[in-house]
Amino acid sequence: MESQPPVPSLVVVGVGPRGVSVVERIAAREVPGPLTIHLVDPYELGAGRVWRTDQDRDLCMNTLAGAVTLFTDESFGGAGPVVVGPDLHEWCLLARETAGGPPAPVSRAVRDAYDTQPVRGSFLDDDGFRTELATVRPESHPSRALYGEYLVWCLAKARAGLAPEVRVVEHRQAAVSLTRSAGGATVVLADGTRLAADAVVLGLGWLAARPSSADQALARQVRGSAALWVRPDSPIDQDLTGVHPGEPVIARGLGMGFFDSVSLLTLGRGGRFEPRGDGSRLRYVASGREPVVHVGTRRGVPFRAKSLWGGLPPMPTQRHLRDRDWSVEVTPIDVQHTIWPLVARDAYENYYAAWARRRPGSVPAHLSDVIAATPADRLADATQAAAPGLPRFDLGLLADPARGDWAAPEAYDSWVRTYLDDDLTEADRGADSPLKAGLWSISACRRFVSQLTAFDGTDAESYDGPLARLMAFGGMVGSGPPAFRNRQLLALAEAGVVRFVGPRMHTWFTDGTFRASSPQVTGSHVSARVLLDAWMRFHDARASEDPLVSSLLSAGRARPYARRSRHGGRRDGASLDVDPATCRLISRGGGLDPVVHIIGIPVDEARADTIISPMPHTDPSMLRETDAAVASVLTRIGRR
Repeated sequence: MESQPPVPSLVVVGVGPRGVSVVERIAAREVPGPLTIHLVDPYELGAGRVWRTDQDRDLCMNTLAGAVTLFTDESFGGAGPVVVGPDLHEWCLLARETAGGPPAPVSRAVRDAYDTQPVRGSFLDDDGFRTELATVRPESHPSRALYGEYLVWCLAKARAGLAPEVRVVEHRQAAVSLTRSAGGATVVLADGTRLAADAVVLGLGWLAARPSSADQALARQVRGSAALWVRPDSPIDQDLTGVHPGEPVIARGLGMGFFDSVSLLTLGRGGRFEPRGDGSRLRYVASGREPVVHVGTRRGVPFRAKSLWGGLPPMPTQRHLRDRDWSVEVTPIDVQHTIWPLVARDAYENYYAAWARRRPGSVPAHLSDVIAATPADRLADATQAAAPGLPRFDLGLLADPARGDWAAPEAYDSWVRTYLDDDLTEADRGADSPLKAGLWSISACRRFVSQLTAFDGTDAESYDGPLARLMAFGGMVGSGPPAFRNRQLLALAEAGVVRFVGPRMHTWFTDGTFRASSPQVTGSHVSARVLLDAWMRFHDARASEDPLVSSLLSAGRARPYARRSRHGGRRDGASLDVDPATCRLISRGGGLDPVVHIIGIPVDEARADTIISPMPHTDPSMLRETDAAVASVLTRIGRR
């Protein structure tokens, strides 16, 4: 009797959006069996840790419902086939229809893709989800839990599309190590299970970091005291139960983590927001269970609110940046002298183009020539001189708005409230806001620039300096919270629940108490029993707590990505090194791993554009990345 050949085995570690996409790309290629796919994740398969479906519904995505998909479309540039499916907004409309709502206005192809996989009944029976589905629009910011349900459905659909001889085995465990074995690898799980693998794809997501030396020092100081330090983490994993009603809390961070934490401390404790005046602003009605949050950052101000475009954001004109023939550019590119002037000129052009639409005749015809001929650091003066009747547009000031000094905390609080209110007025104007148009140009350039500078497109000095500043600036002015979050923040500030410490806030711990102050605000010193770090540490494979990553590095099977320096040699970065074409891990000695592939956030510093969710009709980097990994896997196991 003839013996059967062994069944090839693929282990996918991390089954959030990227792990789901790996399964979808295998199904899209109609890979024949026999094949065993092991899905490894301690959290809900599909949703993963960040998007799990049981989290508080007040925690929302920072992405628009119509701007997220896990399916390919006509823009897709990968080698695999295009298989159409609903984006998040279309899926919500179809789910609403399934629950008895109005017909969903989607294409026949999208409807057919949806109809092949039922939505799970527990989702449709949930009153909270049904309420959210009833009001969702392309420009809505869905709850994280709702996106998690979409991901769970996408995984179910992908699995249903696999060939009958492809077997899927679920492991609700963490992978803790990966070792070589004859012809492949062995993945060891937390419970001791050993999975033999012919190929491995690691979609690990955000890597938890080991405590820094500053963290360790603070932990030693706090130990044994009554103080509470809520350490940096995802808000859904931070324990806020020890924060007492009415007590002061010092918070570090004014990004999305802060908004989520404050939501849990206000709405999550029974507070509510009511319309005020014409309905464009809010009033906070306290429950009495809230703390008083004293917050600060280096800049001292919140990220600007997203504009209310009435749909998906428009693509700004960026002729200076995009019309250049970058294929002939010598690398590494100097970001400060080559890229930034083009980005700045495009921002000024978009600002004045919006004024020309809003106030015809206000922009002189020669202004575009002025912008093209002026150095970036002189654009504010030159454009104001050319168009003196229009408000000054100054990127330097906009990047660092809280300049100067304030005589008292009340004065600074008042200034921030005015800053928030003015920005919300601009956000309400949508496409009619010249300010938002200019700033959106800065934000919208980031994907293009990050791809220009990926791998050895720029050097370590540009990456750590001007590129980092550009990305941070673009995030502050274009990837801020939904407008309703800043409306809530303004209401909380007016109610005294949130107070702003000031720019360049400094924090320390002494005599059993956390303290904070700003050098620019007289009398800003505040003391508190609680310090809330409302942010997550940036992922760094070199300092990762993930035992799997640590095992790969210590065994020499992986190495940090090293960017070349203009002073000679290369400088290690936070990412793991990876082959751009196949996503295969690169070893300490520079060889390609024959088995292990890594995708997503742990390679962001090398590849770039791996954090943002895939957007429809943009040839998303994430989908090309997962498709390339699957192509390499199939070559490895002889199924291509």
